[in-house]
Amino acid sequence: NGIFNWLHKNNIDDGSKVPTDTTESSQEGTDLLSMNSSFPSKEFSTVQHAVFKHAYQVFQGNHRQISNSLGLDEKDVRAYIHNNDILSKFDTTQYCQVISPPVEKKGNKKKKRRYNESSKNNFDAAWLKRVQTAEIHPSFEPCDHAEPCSEETCSCAQNAFFCTKHCLWGKDSKYFFHGCKCKKGECNLKTCPCFASGRECDPDLCNDCGACTDEPNKPATKQRCRNDNIGMRRHCHLLVAKSHVEEAGWGIYTKTALKKGDFIHEYVGELISQEEADRRGCIYDKVNRSYLFNLTSDSVIDASRKGNKTKFMNHSSNPNCFTKVVWVNGDARIGIYAKEDIEPQTELYF
Repeated sequence: NGIFNWLHKNNIDDGSKVPTDTTESSQEGTDLLSMNSSFPSKEFSTVQHAVFKHAYQVFQGNHRQISNSLGLDEKDVRAYIHNNDILSKFDTTQYCQVISPPVEKKGNKKKKRRYNESSKNNFDAAWLKRVQTAEIHPSFEPCDHAEPCSEETCSCAQNAFFCTKHCLWGKDSKYFFHGCKCKKGECNLKTCPCFASGRECDPDLCNDCGACTDEPNKPATKQRCRNDNIGMRRHCHLLVAKSHVEEAGWGIYTKTALKKGDFIHEYVGELISQEEADRRGCIYDKVNRSYLFNLTSDSVIDASRKGNKTKFMNHSSNPNCFTKVVWVNGDARIGIYAKEDIEPQTELYF
């Protein structure tokens, strides 16, 4: 096209105006050849001879467009085609065709599934089942071995743990937990990988759910994630009063209404070993009172001397709360949650 524009600029005949109608077909050119064609009124230049066949191919034999691009008179173009027998020498299948892109059918278009790092399909099925069925874990110690993580070398894999950001291999480990990619919901259902794994959302890993963006010590209002309660201390207001259970002493009451699954408070206390817990348990059994709670296979929480209001929560055969060990930033913590909808000023049991 650059050559054609140059020829048109430098060699067009004076006073000649070439029509620019591009709807002419090559059949029109064939019909015009039946007219009395004479030799060209002027000789073609070397460049015009060289590019004529290309112009004929590009413009599909349209005389007007060929003459316009080469700066020639249309009758000279017809005469040149006739005298050089271009029609018989040129194969029409060599015409340049304008190929439009194929139209995609909406019904047949298949959406590509986005790769999900947190999907359980990325882990070994047998190992993942062992992680999910483990009732109590040992204390977590980040792995620091020199070789890549495997069940033979990685202490995390051996103890049914995911590797975390504290481990030496970090994200390069095949057992690394990548957090959640939840763009809907509040991360309080089994569809959230963090919630399903008994872990709180980590703001360093969970970038889509907005974990830990609201202020601590207050219920979350703006952020969508509701799976950061223990780490951000989003507990509800509890009251201590005399229990309805006979000879139980004090009890715990909720000041506000609670919905099923709501986080109530964290059970805290002194962290002791299993051996010390066995010794203290013998003493607590004599006074018919115990504040021991198993945290891991190596450690126990004792709230008798150090604790918060939750130490006064009593046991019941028909509890309205339940406890769960949740992993928060690599540490095991004990959370207390509502088992059902609870009215204000109701005593809490587990």
